[in-house]
Amino acid sequence: MLFRSQLSANLTATSDYRFRGISQTQNGAAVQGGVDYAHESGFYIGNWNSTVSKQLYPNGMGIEADLYAGYKKDIYNGLTIDVGSYNYFYPNSQVAAGNPSFTTNEAYVGLGYGPVTAKYSYSLSTYFGISNSTGSGYAQVDLLQPVGFIDNLNVVAHYGNTSVAKNSSLNYNDINAGLVYTLPKSYDLGVKYYTNSAMTTAFQNSNTVNGQKLYKNAVVASLTKTFE
Repeated sequence: MLFRSQLSANLTATSDYRFRGISQTQNGAAVQGGVDYAHESGFYIGNWNSTVSKQLYPNGMGIEADLYAGYKKDIYNGLTIDVGSYNYFYPNSQVAAGNPSFTTNEAYVGLGYGPVTAKYSYSLSTYFGISNSTGSGYAQVDLLQPVGFIDNLNVVAHYGNTSVAKNSSLNYNDINAGLVYTLPKSYDLGVKYYTNSAMTTAFQNSNTVNGQKLYKNAVVASLTKTFE
């Protein structure tokens, strides 16, 4: 039996790179892009990259490079399962010799039905340079719902909870919601509002750099081009 496959790429310009609600670019703009390979059997693999702040990831190249692979399949009448591994790399970046690396490896499992997906990620390594944080978890629920009376317009919403192992003072929730409009020639224009909750003083201090609050509420606009 022959299987079909699909290769695609994407390129994005965004006013801020927010990861789990936290700015990775000190509330500044970022350029992002990636390549994805999806096989008809359900297997997929990909790479995604973004510019990041060199102050947040010192001694590095100012780049985040991610590698991921997994398996996604419809298991029953539109109910999909998605399992895999997501791995975050920050080339040469480290706070100081002897400190944990920012490199983070996660395993995940997700379920999707209609416009809603739920996913849980579990860190197999230390969590983004935090000591003794292996086993941290991230739970999320996402919505992608077409607006019926306006073609090519979707409402998107997200809720996530970060639970840092052995560092509960760094736990928090992140929320965002907005609109994504598909333009001709495979362009997507997005606008989202980001906010966070259940933040401790320790969390706020660790996510403040040179007086800049990386967790502050923000409106983020992005433009993505997909190549297939």
